[in-house]
Amino acid sequence: MTGPDVPLAPEHVVAVDVGGSGARLVAAPVHGAGDPAGAPITLTGRPVRITASGSDAADVVAELMDALAVRQPGLRVAAAAVSVTGLPSLVPDPGAVHGVLRAAGASATAVAADALAAHLGALGGRPGAVAAVGTGAIVLATDLRRRWHRADGWGHLLGDLGSGSWIGAHGLRAAVATHDGRPGPASPTLLAAALERFGPVEGWPAALYGRPDRAHVLASFTPAVADAARAGDLVATAILHDAGTHLAESLAAALRPGIPPLAAVTGGVLQIGDPVTTPLRARLSALRPDVRVVPADGTPLDGALRLARSLVDPRDGGLVEPHDTWLTVRATGATGATPRTSPATAGKENRA
Repeated sequence: MTGPDVPLAPEHVVAVDVGGSGARLVAAPVHGAGDPAGAPITLTGRPVRITASGSDAADVVAELMDALAVRQPGLRVAAAAVSVTGLPSLVPDPGAVHGVLRAAGASATAVAADALAAHLGALGGRPGAVAAVGTGAIVLATDLRRRWHRADGWGHLLGDLGSGSWIGAHGLRAAVATHDGRPGPASPTLLAAALERFGPVEGWPAALYGRPDRAHVLASFTPAVADAARAGDLVATAILHDAGTHLAESLAAALRPGIPPLAAVTGGVLQIGDPVTTPLRARLSALRPDVRVVPADGTPLDGALRLARSLVDPRDGGLVEPHDTWLTVRATGATGATPRTSPATAGKENRA
């Protein structure tokens, strides 16, 4: 019920980050929180699933928006932005994600690749390159206007070098090699950890190959690789060293002429610390000594929230240009935002 004595709930901006390890949502008042009742609302959801028909990211977003409506009945959504893993290649219809947000009442919506959200979160809207390293790994170097260069992000079967799924897969390969007794360095530590987690080796193919969340399952073994390295396991240490090296090479590949030599790295794999970051910095310094590496300002969810706020704040309306690969924006005059949709030809020059 609404009326002259029943004030409307404050408008919120909503940001969602949908990834291979889970999903997160934050809803924040448009004009900030002046009291505990106006504090941001946070929710978590399941990982995205990849099937023969592509990503089910739209379903994940719908589940979280439904949960938000239950958590906060009557909440008004001024604008919403979603960061989606696999957007350039695995999301069959970004319009379906826009549709979910519109159905929740958002007048202005943005759907961005997780690499772009990570970029906006880590560099705070500055041009440069960001490596987003979670279940997968992708580097996006951009001036946020016309120059867009990508390295990796091709999924756990073709790339994602240095990612959680890559580290976990290499840890399991090392465990299988140790089980088989093949020549070369062995890792009884990794084999024991894998047996404890996945059971007998003979069952691993059936347990892994048919799963739609295979990348997530592989990445779930990454903490065991990190623990083994901390305990002095040479095989695990080499895997993490190679992961950092791969990430540096992807950063160097993406930082092409016209992009400022500024870089940041963000994502859960960075929590491993020195075994990954030390070789990353050493290799990047060797390849591109001019590049300045800075700490990440925030997460992909922070980047999505920044993007959502830009849809309702005219002062921030030029945060990033829409792009047919990395960002689509749909807006009406309801929130004061200018209608902005990404044309089919936008940004095709300089696309990676």
